[in-house]
Amino acid sequence: MEIAIKDSGAFASAIVKLQAGETFVSESGAMYRTSAEIDSDVTTHSKGKGGILGGLKRLLGGDSFFLSKYTAEGGVAGEVGLAPSLPGDVMKVELDGSSRWLCAGGSYLGSSEELALDTQFQGLRGMLSGENLYFLSVDGQGLLLVGAFGCIREVTFDGEVVVDTGHVVAFEDTLSYEISKAGGSWLRSFLGGEGLVMRFKGTGRLLVQSHNARTFGAKLGRMLPPRKA
Repeated sequence: MEIAIKDSGAFASAIVKLQAGETFVSESGAMYRTSAEIDSDVTTHSKGKGGILGGLKRLLGGDSFFLSKYTAEGGVAGEVGLAPSLPGDVMKVELDGSSRWLCAGGSYLGSSEELALDTQFQGLRGMLSGENLYFLSVDGQGLLLVGAFGCIREVTFDGEVVVDTGHVVAFEDTLSYEISKAGGSWLRSFLGGEGLVMRFKGTGRLLVQSHNARTFGAKLGRMLPPRKA
């Protein structure tokens, strides 16, 4: 299996090249083209916990209820083109099985069949952050594709880093995090337009996006004409 990232930046996409018999899984609706040799299927089940409950958890986490599966049939190779819903970057992450990756809502684009997908409940932290209640957990050895709104930047650190809640794409589970205010006080945080942040601690890799879909949507919504009854 090979994955090539095309037009990296504002309108990136991925071409997944599958050898005969290989399968790739993606977020439902991410595919924009396939070669004729690819057989497409729709499921709620992944290698991890699946079924209707798994689909509902993904839905609560900001991802789609269904997953799409693409298999190179007929003893020949084929390819699949995938792209995120929002304009932005796509990044390939290679998992070696030493740690899980947790994807923020809507950032999961696809993964090789060997990777197990599950959901991780954020609890009170998810409600406080204003983001989704679940992260999508990706575990095992294989290739993971994530998409973002704007550019993706990787932060590798040993210590502590602070990220606005709306800019987190994915991170290794070797990192712990807590939700806190951005400024010296809650009043300063909200008056400054920052609000809540995630404070990551530990050693690992973190992917962040340059733009925030939630704040963009709020600004765009104010510019639209009112709906007619």
